[in-house]
Order: sequence, then C-alpha cells, then structure tokens
Amino acid sequence: MGSEVGGPGAGAPGPLHVAAPVARAWAVAAAAAAVRVPAANAEADAWIARGWADVAVGCVALDGPGFAGRARLVARQDGPGAFSGLDEVVRSVRVVSGGQHAARLRYLRRFAGPVPSWYPDTRPVAGPIRGLGERAWRAAALVAEFGGLLIAAAARLPDGTACPLVSAQQLAWGVRYRPSPSDEHVTLRLPALNRRLARRTWMCLPGLPGPGTAIAEVPSTATPMAQQIWRGIHEGAHLDHLSSLARLSHSLAPNPGEFGAGLLVAESYAMAVEILAAVECILAGEGHAVSQLGAGLIERATRLPGGSNPAAEFADLPTLAEVYVLGPLEVLAGGPAAAALPAEISTSLRDRWRRACEAYPPAAAFGSAAADLVGQRLAASP
Repeated sequence: MGSEVGGPGAGAPGPLHVAAPVARAWAVAAAAAAVRVPAANAEADAWIARGWADVAVGCVALDGPGFAGRARLVARQDGPGAFSGLDEVVRSVRVVSGGQHAARLRYLRRFAGPVPSWYPDTRPVAGPIRGLGERAWRAAALVAEFGGLLIAAAARLPDGTACPLVSAQQLAWGVRYRPSPSDEHVTLRLPALNRRLARRTWMCLPGLPGPGTAIAEVPSTATPMAQQIWRGIHEGAHLDHLSSLARLSHSLAPNPGEFGAGLLVAESYAMAVEILAAVECILAGEGHAVSQLGAGLIERATRLPGGSNPAAEFADLPTLAEVYVLGPLEVLAGGPAAAALPAEISTSLRDRWRRACEAYPPAAAFGSAAADLVGQRLAASP
C-alpha cells in the first residue's frame, strides 16, 4: 500500500479511510464485471483471470496487509476487506486455469495470505484460441506503416527532453496533447508492485474524491520518454475517459470503462489519442516524443498473436490484442467504437483530429485509409 497525492491542479487530500464493507462491496462488483467479457471458452477464461488480477491491484491499494502502517487509502479493519470480495466471486465462478494471468493473480493474492484452493491454477487455458481475421492484419499493417512514417519524421525534428520520472509531471505534460484532459484523479504509490504485476494502473476506487479515478505509480524499467508517453498520453487518456463515464453514469467505482466490452472501447480511445498526439507532437517539434509514439504504434501492430514480434501477454487474448489496432481506426473514422464513447470526448477528439489532418497531410492520408477499412468492416457486418 502506499501514499496518496492529488492529481495535477488538485491539492493533496488528507488520509482517506474506506470502511472494510465498502472495500469488499467494490471488489465484488469489480470482480463480477471482470467476468463479463466478449469472448468464449479458453479466451474467456484467460480474459477473466486477467481482469481479476487487475481487481487484485485495487485490493492491494485498499487493504493489502503487506503495506499496513504506510497507507493513506486503507480499509478500516471493521470486517472482511477488498480481497474477501474478490475471493467470493472467484469461488462462485470457478475458472479452472488461467495461464500467465492466473500466475499474476495468485502472486497479487498472496499479499493477503495463502491463495485459496479455488483460485485458477497456472496451467495454460484449456481449448483452442481463435486466430485473427484479415481485417485485423490490414489494420495492423496500416498502423505499423504510420508508425514508421512518424519515426522518419521525428529524425527531422529537435529531440526535446523527457520529464522527470514523476507521475504528476508526466500527466501535466500530456494535457496539451489530450483532447479532453481531466485533473480529478489521485496518484497511489504502490512501491511493492512493478509494471509487470500492476499492468493496468488506471482504475476507479471507492473512497476517493470526485469521479474516484486513480493512477498507481509503480517502479518501471522503461526509458524516461517511454514512461512519459505511457503515463502522459495513454494512461492520461484512460483517466479522461473514466472521468467522463463517471460524470454521465453518476456511478464511481467500478467504472464501466475498466472491464470487458468497456475496456475495448477504452483502449480504442487511448490509442486514438496516441495517434492524434503523435501528429500534434510533429507540429510542436517534439521529435523524441514523436519517435517514441511511432515505435509504440509499431509495437502494438507487431505484437499480435501470429505477428512478427508476438507478445506472450496477448497469446490467448486475440480480441484484446487486435483492438489496439482496429479500435483507434474506428474511433478516428467515426465507427462503432466512436459511437460507444461519451459524446463530449468523442467530439473533442474528432475535432482535434480534423485540424491535425488539415495541418499535416500524411495524417489525412492515414485517416482516409482508416475510413476505408472501417467502412468495409461496417459493410461486412450484418
């Protein structure tokens, strides 16, 4: 567990104490939401285990005993806390195995003591995993090509310097490149975790002010610029999306953008913001940031299962893997992912994208190709 500080523009709040029943209720709701995934069979098992591991990160933030005495956001010990709620859902759903995702889940669960026998084991998920379709590969090729163009453009720009490795400063840098920036989140420092364990560091938790959005600050071995882009652009976009959803639904935690089909929309939006930010960084002359954003696009396009540089993390999650390349094209071209976003952030993004395309013709060509691909997808849908 760690300390809590205010987001950019917010004063640091005092200690926040969450009643154990509230923490438990949050975990039950979040773990149940993690079960509702748009996939079946083996892929569903892998996705559920991954979602439960994300819930476990929130449980660590709320009541992990390994952090007792150093917490500012902590469940009062007036009953079973967050981990007990996660345990309840895992016991009722009974996913047998979850491979690498179960390994992460079980590691995180150990912060609360021995792992219960009903947790998924670490054997690979049972059953076949579907392959990717032609449209996903075409989207990947388009995204990778644009990433290469960005890297080439960056070589003609001044490098610029990376921010200090401070979450608040990285997010503040990204504000100028995010079309709907929010500043209501808090930062939770979780030094006992790392990026591999935390994975999804953006979340909504009970007991926080405003929309309940939080970002977990964990040790990372990535380069300063990679962390700046990841935190200031990609994760910042997730916080903006969560804040917008919270305002619309009047429901704080868990947030519909954290799990299942909502997560697909969230990643589509964050990737679209990355593409917009890359073009705006070209116009602003931030070469180092442009190069990193271009490399990030290539990494998402090549890590697909069956791709040239497949990532083990997505080997059993084809639906989630492909949304990082298909989703942003839909958002920028006004496809289904754009329609699933709150209008306030979708409109702002597309207005900024139009202006970026007017100012940088290669972006307009990319947008036109994206629209063609999305249009073909819509025509093929029932």
